[in-house]
Amino acid sequence: MQKFGKTLITDSGRRMLVQVDGAQGQITYTNAALFTQDIKDMSEEEQIALTALTGQQLITPVSVSQVSDTTVTVSASFNNSKVTEDLKFNSIGWYAKTSVDKQEQLMAVTPSLTEQTLVAGAEGASTSSLDIDMVFGRSHNTTVVLNPNQEGVVNAGQMQEAIDKAINDNAAQLKAEFAKSYAAKDEVYPKQDVFSKEEIKTLAPLNAPDGNNIYNTTINLDTYSKVGISKFLGCKLQSTGNMPGFDQSTEGLYGWILNIPKWNGAVEIDQVVLIDDCGQGNMQFTRGRETADGSKVKDFDKIATSRDLEKLKGQIPTDYYTKAQIDKIITDINSHITTIEKREITHVCDDYDTGLEYSKSHKDVFVAVTGN
Repeated sequence: MQKFGKTLITDSGRRMLVQVDGAQGQITYTNAALFTQDIKDMSEEEQIALTALTGQQLITPVSVSQVSDTTVTVSASFNNSKVTEDLKFNSIGWYAKTSVDKQEQLMAVTPSLTEQTLVAGAEGASTSSLDIDMVFGRSHNTTVVLNPNQEGVVNAGQMQEAIDKAINDNAAQLKAEFAKSYAAKDEVYPKQDVFSKEEIKTLAPLNAPDGNNIYNTTINLDTYSKVGISKFLGCKLQSTGNMPGFDQSTEGLYGWILNIPKWNGAVEIDQVVLIDDCGQGNMQFTRGRETADGSKVKDFDKIATSRDLEKLKGQIPTDYYTKAQIDKIITDINSHITTIEKREITHVCDDYDTGLEYSKSHKDVFVAVTGN
């Protein structure tokens, strides 16, 4: 663990704070540096009197990480990205300047309780860093200004931002490499063959160049078993099953075929055929299909449209009787039956050999009778 002594503001630093007290000016915290000079055995008076340190090893800009009513927290991060040899140091110097004289001065010093080492980096990459904060007192009217960081040096917040950016910048490449590693095993498709949820909602896959598209051929609906939705263009449809009202010799058709398995992997499918235009307007057919080889074929049911119903309308009788009319017809029929049942056959007979008798029912009527 890094061990440091108490940070002391130098006489120069005290004068700078006095210069800007009471809103008389601005103070800018500029840099911090590592030094080989060992000051831990100096008295506080000797450390406060320092105006410079010897044996500078590494300098870095500082950042103001927090400003309160009474204090300012200044942070320094020494990383080894540009360090080619291990650096040993015994003290840290803090620098600032004011808007009064604009002269950068040693504002404070921090002794290291033991000699420490910042190891060299690996091929220009930062592999370790020394992060340290210093808290300065300030009056309510003191204005604090941060000196912009030099190129190539970042604080903790900037480092996280850089990491996030690197992750985002390389995300697409990482995904492509991941997909490529599986493509040889036929486990997944490359990124460009994967559709988002929004694309699926808008049916974009149905019109994809490599979708289930069929062009300029004859499709046997009894054996066509591609699961899902297939688009056909310039095609002819054939089936040994009946397709009511459809002429199977029609060519140049376009539309959709939907094959839905009864269950995952099933041979039995529900088949829906939508024909966009065949010279007779749009037509829709549906059926269940038991086999994939066409050995058991079912007729299609046509989904009736308003156009089909209009055709049937002229074939359906529209005349009808009211209940009163029907009741009267029944009454008339029953009356006629009664009359017929009571009627006897009468005959004006010229052949008296047959015989004549008075009717038993009507005494004034002769009826013909046969001989015994």
